[in-house]
Amino acid sequence: MARFKDQEQRRDQIVAAALQVLREVGAAGLRIRDVAARAGVSTGTVHYYFDDVQGLLNEVHARARKRFYDDRLSLVTQYPDARDKLVATIRGGLPSSPDDDLVGALYQLDGHLRLREDNADLFAALYDTQVAIYVGILEVGVAQGHFTLTADATDIAQNLVALEDAYGEHIVIGIRSLDYERTVSLICGYARLATGCADILPEREVTRAH
Repeated sequence: MARFKDQEQRRDQIVAAALQVLREVGAAGLRIRDVAARAGVSTGTVHYYFDDVQGLLNEVHARARKRFYDDRLSLVTQYPDARDKLVATIRGGLPSSPDDDLVGALYQLDGHLRLREDNADLFAALYDTQVAIYVGILEVGVAQGHFTLTADATDIAQNLVALEDAYGEHIVIGIRSLDYERTVSLICGYARLATGCADILPEREVTRAH
């Protein structure tokens, strides 16, 4: 058990280093030797966990999926009310500060044409799963009588994800007028208009299921 835990910690250490290198030098400059140097390990150690740069990128996408889909889905299932689900999902889809290395790395990857093309399926899967979360919440809200949608559920969901992506980039590059709370408020404003529900408020106190 101890050896497995040590391996997981070393793997996390290498991925954290890769995210930092990505943010600093860009996707085109990602090299195994630089990741190893940042992590304080040998290149052989990095290769023990990841065959190549693409293996590292696959891990970045896996962690993005866990954070923005798996963890959010697990969170929203704890709230019986669709209004709570929606606010919680909006909050969970944004970086909280410019120090968010995972989100910063994702923007670097998306902005590099070759890597974006090579990883198109991974980007598409992450996007589709996030849209699916919102569609599910919107449909629950309609069924509960809270939402009167002003457009197709998929259209609204895609707009919500697009707002997350756009505002998230502003947060990670440090636009002072668009910090986390301000951005949550702006996305909730769109959600109120799109759902016809005045209760989609950033300060909404959510109640989890027991």
